Amino acid sequence: MQGVERGKGRASSLHAILKALGLELRGRQLPAGRVGVALLQVRKRRKLSRRKLAEVLGVSVDALVSTERGGGLVSVLESYGDAVAARFYLAPPGEKRKFSVNQGNSTGNELWETPAELGKQLSAAVGGFDFDPCAATTDRRKARVKANILLTAEDDGLAAQWRGRVFVNPPYSRGIADWVEKCWRESQRGCVVIGLVPARLDTGWWHDYIANKADVFMLKGRLKFGASRTNAPFPSAVVCWSGSPELVHRLTSAMTDAWHIPSAVPVRSRLSQRVFPNIPAE
Repeated sequence: MQGVERGKGRASSLHAILKALGLELRGRQLPAGRVGVALLQVRKRRKLSRRKLAEVLGVSVDALVSTERGGGLVSVLESYGDAVAARFYLAPPGEKRKFSVNQGNSTGNELWETPAELGKQLSAAVGGFDFDPCAATTDRRKARVKANILLTAEDDGLAAQWRGRVFVNPPYSRGIADWVEKCWRESQRGCVVIGLVPARLDTGWWHDYIANKADVFMLKGRLKFGASRTNAPFPSAVVCWSGSPELVHRLTSAMTDAWHIPSAVPVRSRLSQRVFPNIPAE
């Protein structure tokens, strides 16, 4: 009981406890039926192989098979649900099912899709992305950024737990502040997050979650998003949260025209020590 309450233990124990409580596990984005089978159906619909999903979640293929059969571990069940945006909830058996009505990710609109060439450059520098919570499609063949797990406007990328190497082209509306905060918070959990955002240096979200918290690459000129024939009415930046020195170097090499602003600018450089020797360093 304590293990299940802590997100550990076996899924069979979870289902037994819920049955005793008169509840069952469901997903707002899952079809009706047993949860394991529903997860399998959604995974196949997203054209996501077990091998790819296991790689992203850091578990074995056998662990995924057990989950799809209704067994396995609670931790794997939870991770699997996040990966396919299941949006789990508890309900009494027989209660009318709830379905997600999500405002979606505005980048699902093809008008604001990531420029194809930039997507290729970033993917090559990172070595491939594991997760994209703001994709325009779940079809990797059509996606501008070919992450292993793609969430679209039908999913709730903000509610999901992100995994591994993440690419985010967030909504360019008032909701962008929530997405940028999510990028920073997920990077604190261990994700490497690459974001393509408007270069709005005067906003609160930029100062709260980007300035001195991430490596910033100010892109030269203005991008053409999606199938647009004209440039965007704003400058753009690529932001890297929790990138290693090696990754930052690869990004710098990939975006040769970009102006790189390091995540933490030294308070006092060696040059300032020579020019202003009497000013104490902090």
